[in-house]
Amino acid sequence: MKTLKTVAILAAMAAATFALPAQATLVTYTNLAAFQAAAGATSLETFSGAAVGTSTSNFSGSFNKFTLSNVANGERSGIANGSISGTDTPPAPFNGQNYYGWGEGNGDNGPVSTFTFANGTRAFGFDWFNTDTTDSYSVTINGLTQTVFNFNSSGFFGIVATNETFSTATIQNVTYGGYVQTEGLDNVRVGNVPEPGSIALLGLALAGVAVARRKSAAK
Repeated sequence: MKTLKTVAILAAMAAATFALPAQATLVTYTNLAAFQAAAGATSLETFSGAAVGTSTSNFSGSFNKFTLSNVANGERSGIANGSISGTDTPPAPFNGQNYYGWGEGNGDNGPVSTFTFANGTRAFGFDWFNTDTTDSYSVTINGLTQTVFNFNSSGFFGIVATNETFSTATIQNVTYGGYVQTEGLDNVRVGNVPEPGSIALLGLALAGVAVARRKSAAK
């Protein structure tokens, strides 16, 4: 009986992990170590194996734990290695490394980029850079928007949802000063979540505990 009670308690605790409320609390990070401590295990995408190429057409691709698509809005975008606009140089360590980026095309305000996480995630982070002193960008998750790209600069940005998962994150222009130079991001980190099969197994385990409890009560 003691063992059965212990199993029931553990199962209830596990179930609580998946009983997520409707409204997320999003915490932002600009320090990678702090983000990793809050996010736990993450998967990393460096774009090193992706084919290099940019165009003014909409972009789409499948990567580690996410798909990425954009509405190009007249700018060149895609997987780059070096300058996209030809008038600036990405900072180290972006220069000479593959990254997802965009730059001067037809004088519009950059793409709207959407990251889609097939199984959901509770953590999303990346290294970023911006060479345009008149442009800034934001990331939107669950209707909440945070400015990320602060004009001519670079750094890390991450978001962790403290009480639910999210399935998409959108990056787009906030301020625009004439034309886009070269902007980009790399080293995308996505928080690991249980696969659907694992959740199904948890459901079966909980059902088994319920049956065992009923049989025990009937004796």
